[in-house]
Amino acid sequence: MTGPDNSPRGRGVGAASLGWVVCLSLTACSANDDGADRLKHYLTQLARAADSELPAAPPLELPRLSEAKLHALAINTESVSALDFLALSGCELQVNLGRRNSSLGRNASASQRLLLDLELLRLAPQCVEQLGAQGNAPLAEQLRGIVASRKSVLPKRIYNALLAGPEYRHFWQLPPRLQDYPASASDDIVDALSALEHMIERWLGGDYQANNGQLEEQLSVLRAGDGGALLLASATVARALYPASGVLEKQQAVLNGCTNENMTAVASMIQTVVSKLFTRELQPWLAQLDRREVAVMTPLRRIETHLSAVLPANYQAWQSPRDTLLGTLGRAPKAHTSAIQTTLKRCAARSSSPASTQG
Repeated sequence: MTGPDNSPRGRGVGAASLGWVVCLSLTACSANDDGADRLKHYLTQLARAADSELPAAPPLELPRLSEAKLHALAINTESVSALDFLALSGCELQVNLGRRNSSLGRNASASQRLLLDLELLRLAPQCVEQLGAQGNAPLAEQLRGIVASRKSVLPKRIYNALLAGPEYRHFWQLPPRLQDYPASASDDIVDALSALEHMIERWLGGDYQANNGQLEEQLSVLRAGDGGALLLASATVARALYPASGVLEKQQAVLNGCTNENMTAVASMIQTVVSKLFTRELQPWLAQLDRREVAVMTPLRRIETHLSAVLPANYQAWQSPRDTLLGTLGRAPKAHTSAIQTTLKRCAARSSSPASTQG
């Protein structure tokens, strides 16, 4: 008969197992709804069950839009003030020109400048036709040139109003903590992004209809968006699950030890931690985060695709690490699930092999 294992590892199995089993049975160990706290608790318990030190979390620097040094794109177009205002009498476009030349028009926000250009593009064809009928071919031709110029810079106008605007910066502002995100996230954000994407698609396709109030309303909703929370969640998940996978992949902690009774017990403890803390508590939250990323970023990436030709280098330099980090919401849980399955499968195979039963 073999005696008790008096090695440091052997003596620690029973004490460690008692500690984490008690903790797993108490809801107070993970009572906080903050997903970050639950991830931290899982990582600690997994390392304890595997009798392994926690590997260092991967270095991650959150891409901050506020540090991207974005500026409104310069737009050089022929001035509409050069048009003969009086000669446009009878054209609805005359009202548009009046607003542009007012003090409010000269100091308009980027979104209001976009709306003025959309209105010009919508009203100009009727005015060109009217000027032609009146025999004023030079002014009609001048107006055609202005229309062509405004069409060419429309993507820049949209970029300045949306992606370079203050609302978009607020959208990506990092919160102090996740709390109950994404359960607390509003569907209004997704609706606003989808509405903006459809507007942009129409405008760039030649349909210049625009509702002033609707555009400003959607931009206002965007201000309260959760892009920053998505980034923080992605970093939080990566900094916990990649080290957790490292714990499982350490051969000395699990794989090599599965040939004796104590290490079979360790494998059982790992399985319990995974079942109670990862499968039951964390996976539903991680799936929620992944769905939220898809819901928010699908229309936003379509907007970026529509404007890809005018996205400045500074924006793209922020965009690339942003998408890499957001991708961890899908990659890290899959990689960790794979590590769990591989570890427990190998451990079961080793513990049931002939070598593991020899005394």
